[in-house]
Amino acid sequence: MDLWIEDQLDLLLKVKTKSEFLSGLTKAAELLEFDYFAYGLRINMPLSSPKIEMINNYPKTWQDQYGAQNYLAIDPTVRHGMQSMRPVVWSEELFMDARPLWDDARSFGLRYGWAQSTLSMPGISGLLTLARSSKKIDQKELVRKSNLLVWLTQIAHQGLQEIILPELLPEASEKLTNRETEIVRWTADGKTSCEVSMILGIAERTVNFHLNNVMSKLNVINKTAAVVKAIQLGLIV
Repeated sequence: MDLWIEDQLDLLLKVKTKSEFLSGLTKAAELLEFDYFAYGLRINMPLSSPKIEMINNYPKTWQDQYGAQNYLAIDPTVRHGMQSMRPVVWSEELFMDARPLWDDARSFGLRYGWAQSTLSMPGISGLLTLARSSKKIDQKELVRKSNLLVWLTQIAHQGLQEIILPELLPEASEKLTNRETEIVRWTADGKTSCEVSMILGIAERTVNFHLNNVMSKLNVINKTAAVVKAIQLGLIV
């Protein structure tokens, strides 16, 4: 049975649109015996105003309530996902400091849930949640489905990132040349253009030329922002 489910999950890698992913993840949740799924992609660029893209099959009334009450700001599963990639199961204790959210969710039939975060690069993370109205999630079920749940999280993150990033963050597809990468690394170490020119044995104007190219590629206005975004996008390590 699990091998058949794995085959179904693999099909998600072939979808090309958000609507197809919505259908695919809904089916995957059903195969894993959950009524609902939610996936949130967080792009921490710019740092002062992260972008969040969400896709889910929750009842429309619950989606409206969650947004109207700004539950995203107090959701403990989101907070946990930003701090750890360990899975977490919904519980009274987990929602102790977010009782209104917990009570509201249960009133909409969202009583049992599981969440797992993932990270593809320093600036991009995701959180997959599966939920249902009945049947408590016990340790035996977690052991049996653990690998499938983690695999689904990775597929969701990879697939939605490929679909969404070109629209929300086109610079994510940019590549730096070897020379650009070298210069950005030295700049990240606090070296000035003059110092980088001496280290690499090239003219200072050449260093600035490459830095300007990097700033243009990454859609930033100065070299400090270029360094930060290059690190977030995994362009320098």
